[in-house]
Amino acid sequence: MRISVFSNIASYIRSVFRGAWSIAESCTTAFPYILRWGELRKEITEGYPDPVSSKTADDLPPRSRGLLFNDIDRCTGCKECEKICPAQCIRVEEEPGANNSKIWVSVYDVDFSRCIFCGLCVEVCQPASLVHTRQYEGAAYHLTDLIASFGRGQITAEQRASWAALRQMSESDEVTL
Repeated sequence: MRISVFSNIASYIRSVFRGAWSIAESCTTAFPYILRWGELRKEITEGYPDPVSSKTADDLPPRSRGLLFNDIDRCTGCKECEKICPAQCIRVEEEPGANNSKIWVSVYDVDFSRCIFCGLCVEVCQPASLVHTRQYEGAAYHLTDLIASFGRGQITAEQRASWAALRQMSESDEVTL
């Protein structure tokens, strides 16, 4: 079957007409917003922070996940949160504490630039020292500002010597008993 030149021209004219009609419909939708005609002149986008309807921690859903917080006094340094984190944003370093049963968590860093707020670390934390806060604003100008440090700091040489003496005294007391 042969297609005539006239049918090709008619098909082309129909395509041009459909395209022009589509552009006209788009313009009738967009022009009221652009020219602020009728009810469509009202702005929908809110500025941030909007003083009238700004979000507070009370406005958040009950199970929302904000920035992480670690209560370092409850933390045992087990590193389960570091192991389970899919983004590898948690870094934990620990050292022996003053007695053999205590661990000194010297470094506990959370890199919020890598965190995906999945909540796995909070679920696996046995002493429940790691929690999601209601704080959701964590913007910073530099990536290093997005690292939250909860650790107690490195042990000084004086602390290490005094703790070694305490451990030695406690071991000698156990041997005499």
